[in-house]
Amino acid sequence: MDVLVIEDDPLEAETIRLKWPVSSDRLRLLSTYKQAAHIVHSREIDYFDGIVVDVNLPDGNGIEILRAIRCNTNVPLILISEAGTGDSRADAIDLGADDYIMKPLHIRELHARMRRLVAHRSERPAQQRKDLVSLGHVICDLQRRVLVCSGSEMLVTDAEARIIEALYKNRNRNCSKSFLYKNVFFREFDAYDKTLDVYVSRLRKKLKHLSEESGACIQTVRGFGYRYSEL
Repeated sequence: MDVLVIEDDPLEAETIRLKWPVSSDRLRLLSTYKQAAHIVHSREIDYFDGIVVDVNLPDGNGIEILRAIRCNTNVPLILISEAGTGDSRADAIDLGADDYIMKPLHIRELHARMRRLVAHRSERPAQQRKDLVSLGHVICDLQRRVLVCSGSEMLVTDAEARIIEALYKNRNRNCSKSFLYKNVFFREFDAYDKTLDVYVSRLRKKLKHLSEESGACIQTVRGFGYRYSEL
C-alpha cells in the first residue's frame, strides 16, 4: 500500500514508520498542513491507497483536511487523535472519515484497519471516471498526468494538470489569475510573477502538438486571466 500519514508529533510519526508491519508498504510522512496542502488540493491525493490524519495539527485541523479530501476523492481515510468524544468521532465519520482511532496507537491495529478499508474499496463497483477531461480533441488523464489524442501521448506536469482541472471545472467562465494562483500554485497572485503565463504557454504548445484546434481551448482574458472554452 501507498499510505500518506499527516502527523505532527515526530515521536509518533517515527513509531508508525518503525513499527509498520509490512516493509513493502510505502509511507509518506508529513507533519503540517502546509506540507500536505499541494497534495490535499490536487489529484495527487488519488495516488495513495490510504491516508492517516492527526486531528490536531500545528497549522490546521484534521477535520478541515478531511473535508478538502472528500471534495476530490473517496480514498480511505483514518483520523487519529489523543482526545475526542463519541459525538465528535461520530461527526467525523458523518463527514466522510472511514475510521477514527484514539491514541496511543497500536500500529499493527492501524495497519489492519487500513488494509481492510483499502481491500473493501478495491471490491466496489467501478465508478464513472471523473479524472478524464476533454480539451477539444485531446483527452487529459488527470490521474496519469498525460494528454492523449489519436494514439499519441504527452506527459503534463502536476501544475499543468491542476491548471487544466481548475479551468475545466469552471469551463466557459473567466478565471482570474488570483483564483488560478491560489488553486494551482497555492499562493497569492503577484502581478510581477509570470509563472502561470509560462505554464499556460507550455500547455498550449503540448495541446497544439497533438491537435492544432485543441490549443484554442485555453483562451487569454486580457487583464484578468484565462478561460476554458469548449470547441
